[in-house]
Amino acid sequence: MAIKFDKKEQADKLIVIIHGEIDAYHSGEVKKFLKDVITESKTNKIVLDMSEVNYIDSAGLGSLVALYKDARMAEKELVLASLKQTVMRIFEMTRLDRVFKIVQTVEEA
Repeated sequence: MAIKFDKKEQADKLIVIIHGEIDAYHSGEVKKFLKDVITESKTNKIVLDMSEVNYIDSAGLGSLVALYKDARMAEKELVLASLKQTVMRIFEMTRLDRVFKIVQTVEEA
């Protein structure tokens, strides 16, 4: 399944909606797309709407961790929103839920 991205700007944040699986096949694409977003965005807060992400594997987690570091170096905040329960469980098992700011809804971010 291909991965797709939608971007929309709101007052103080950029929302990126990810559609698809963040796995070994797609993590490079996710990383490249979001790295460009972090570099080009004028806002200090980037919200990843993950409501359409059904699956993430270790490669996907690795990409998100690298992007988290990139965002911090660019003095931007990366927030994860609307994670499905299965995806959230992976963040909890890897304890990455303590690293990332994770919110229930995009509006909360």
